[in-house]
Amino acid sequence: MEMDSPTSARISGIHTRRIQPASPHRESCATHSPDRFVHAMGLTGSDDRMSWWILPTTADIGIRAFSSSPEGAIEEATLGMQAIQLSESGAKTVNSLVRHTGTWSVSIEDDDLPRGMVRWMEEVLYRCDGEDKWLVGNSISINDGIISSQVSWVDSDSVEREIEVKAVTMHELILRRVEEGELLPGVSNDIPSFEGPGWVAQVVLDV
Repeated sequence: MEMDSPTSARISGIHTRRIQPASPHRESCATHSPDRFVHAMGLTGSDDRMSWWILPTTADIGIRAFSSSPEGAIEEATLGMQAIQLSESGAKTVNSLVRHTGTWSVSIEDDDLPRGMVRWMEEVLYRCDGEDKWLVGNSISINDGIISSQVSWVDSDSVEREIEVKAVTMHELILRRVEEGELLPGVSNDIPSFEGPGWVAQVVLDV
């Protein structure tokens, strides 16, 4: 059962230097490592959250996120999806909106966690369009075939957006562990390399 109440929680995540995505606002919300190389232990914070990057694609918009856990990787990919939709004005004003909290969850079918991540991100889109709840924070747990999250959200009608994500696709979908010592290559000059141990999530969004 979902329970919602006002709260002053802020959007969480790590933001460092910016890359050069498609628009001024997307540039303001994307992040990257100054030395083009990310090591899991070097970015792990108290909340086990690292960061997300805009993935260069020939169409639509992709996101790649790194974390020390699968929960953190899904959290970062979700926050990335929300952030890239905001207009420049929306990004500046969203922190001033009244926050509410609740618990949202989706099932993981056939123990397929990558598809479970897609279902979770689709749930976030549904809550926005169907219930006027714009997610601004999520703390995910994965147990017994369920992705459950303590969320914070604001009224969707008060959020100014630049683009709309229509769906989370299965194209180039990744959610997996990067083993200790394994080096995940970067993508051109947009996304740094990543050395395990850690987790990587990647999704392409239909816009």
